[in-house]
Formats: sequence, structure tokens, C-alpha cells
Amino acid sequence: MKKAFTIGLATALTVLSAATPAVARDQPSGDGFDGSGWSRPSCETVAGDGSMTYGWNDGKKIAPTTKPVRPVVYTTGLVALDRPNQLLAMSNRQLQASNDAGCTWTVVDEVKGNYIELVAAQGGKAYAWDRDGNLSLATPEGATPLTGPGGDLIGLGVDRGNGDRLRTSDLEGQLHESQDGGRTWQPVGVPAWTPSKTRMSYTAVFDPRDLDHVVLGASDIGARVTFDGGRTWTSAAGLTDNGDKVSVFTAAVSPAAGNVVWAMGLNLTELEAGVPSGGRHIYRSDDGGRKFTPVVDQDQAITIPNGPLLAPHPKNSDVLYFDFGTGWSGIGTDIYKYDFRKNRVIINHNPYDRVPSIAFNPAHPNVMYLGVAEEV
Repeated sequence: MKKAFTIGLATALTVLSAATPAVARDQPSGDGFDGSGWSRPSCETVAGDGSMTYGWNDGKKIAPTTKPVRPVVYTTGLVALDRPNQLLAMSNRQLQASNDAGCTWTVVDEVKGNYIELVAAQGGKAYAWDRDGNLSLATPEGATPLTGPGGDLIGLGVDRGNGDRLRTSDLEGQLHESQDGGRTWQPVGVPAWTPSKTRMSYTAVFDPRDLDHVVLGASDIGARVTFDGGRTWTSAAGLTDNGDKVSVFTAAVSPAAGNVVWAMGLNLTELEAGVPSGGRHIYRSDDGGRKFTPVVDQDQAITIPNGPLLAPHPKNSDVLYFDFGTGWSGIGTDIYKYDFRKNRVIINHNPYDRVPSIAFNPAHPNVMYLGVAEEV
């Protein structure tokens, strides 16, 4: 799939694409996450340990920090809460909070787990989880350990309208639900894979407005989707239709329109055939994950690793941010902005080893909060 790309503001190439934009059902939030009372960061420099900052102009400009981030740090969780100007972040095992729109960050607790992610919930809180099954309730005051459903996890979703209703998925695609904030759990639906066809599952992403809608990515056989809470699962079209082997490492449901789902996939058949993209694509679905179409290919300007961060724009379902970064040889990180309507990728570079997490200011989404990594 051809596309246009821009590096900084210096170069712009426009290439016609065969893709026909579909109309996405963008919808206002109106659920406490609409940004009421939020302000832009008023600081020029972010105070903290250097693992969180903010940027604007799609990451072209990034605020400096009072301290440089020290290795080895991975900020794998970062969310804006439904309370004005409050954010939470996980830097390694440290839970950090900001109460001033990201200008000042303070360590408030330590959370059990590794490469911990955060999912925001109504009530000024979030849930911290990792793939080993560790689960905690996180607030700006601290963290409380919870009992997970057991086993490894590949995804956690929270009902946008009910902060105590959660769902998770395990490696087999078996969903579990809690209606009391993660204290008790029960299975819902059936596994996505039968025991004889169990695959290595990489990710499960939930539609926050409809937890019955889940997209599961796995090795070799692409993705599966359910719209009835796991009672039935359907293989996604557009990935393995021609007998290709496609591994879907990461996916994301647009917060602006639940029918738009993004995914990163590696087409192993194309990789073995030596195609220029190496089989690496960003895919888009306009029907909730029933069918995917490649919209961005890896090329000389765009590097798509296995499992990149996918950060859909909170208000515009046609815009996706993803990135590539490495600490090797001080290469730094490229933040890519893909606009489906314009069929264009804009690239902005920064010196951080990686940017493992991105959040947006709910009232001013042109302000991006960046959780960074320092590896060497």
C-alpha cells in the first residue's frame, strides 16, 4: 500500500493510494473523559525524574525535563484520568502522578509486576496490569493490589461508563469479567481457539464503549473478533485470506469510533518472499475488525517493528500515531502520524531511546504526553 510521508517539515511526497476512505462513526465522549476542566500544561519544563514529558505539533516539539532520564527505564503505562489535569504513569514499577496537566510528576507508590500497563477508569482511577497476571488499582494517592482472574493476560478493558466493570483475556482468548473493580472474576464466553488450534496470542483489545467487542491478535493466523462477549469468534478477513501466514502483534480500537480498529501485522509469507516491506504493515478496519486492509508499509523512511505502540487520536478516527525507537548507537525515536484521509505519514524525531507510551490531553489533543525509555 503506497502512502505519502513527511519528515519534519522538510520533505513532502504525495502518492495516490488505491484505498478509498470509509466514513467512521466519530462520536463525542460525554462520559467524564471529554476534557471538562482540563487545561494545557503551563510549564516550559517538566519537573520529575525525566521519564515523562509532553509534546505538541505531533511530537515535533517536546518539553525539556528538570532531570535527564536515567537507564534503565521503561515508561509502559501513561493515562489521562477523568478528573481535570490528573494523569498516572508507570515508570518501571513506580506509580507516578501529576495533578497539574503533566507539569510535575511525583512517585506515589510501587506496583508489583513488569512492563506494567495502565487503563483509565471512571472515578479518577486506573487499573495496572502486566502479562504475568498481576493486577492493581491505581489512583493519584497510591496503589492497591487486586486478585486477577489467574494465568497470563494479553489485554484488559474497562467499561467507559462503569469504572468497576472490567474484562480481561488470557492466552487462549478466554474472557473473564469483574463487576466489582477486580475483586472477583468469572469467565464469559468461550476461548477464541479450540485446544487443538491454540496459537500464541499476542494481544487482546477491548472497545471501551462495548466490552463485548474484542479483537484478538495471534501468531500465523491473523486476528479474531467477537461482538458478543466471546460467545462466538470470527476470523478477521484481509490478513490470511490467500493462505498467507500473518502474525498480529498489536492492535487498538479507536476511542473516537469503535468501528475503527488498527493493527500491526507481520506477513510471514511476504517476508519469506522478500517483498520490499518485509511483510510489515499497519492495517486498518472500518467494520470493527471483521476485515483489515494494509494502509502503511515498512519502507526506507518508516520502520515497523514487532508490536509497536499504536496510539489512535482521541477525537479523529482517521489519525493514528505509532513509533520506532532504539537505544542502539543513539538512533533515538521516530514518532509517526498517519492520516487515513490524506493518506500521508508525518515523521518527527526525538533523541529518546524509545517512547513506550502516549496519552493525549482530553481537552487539547494536540498536546501529547510521552512516557519515555532510557536503555543505555
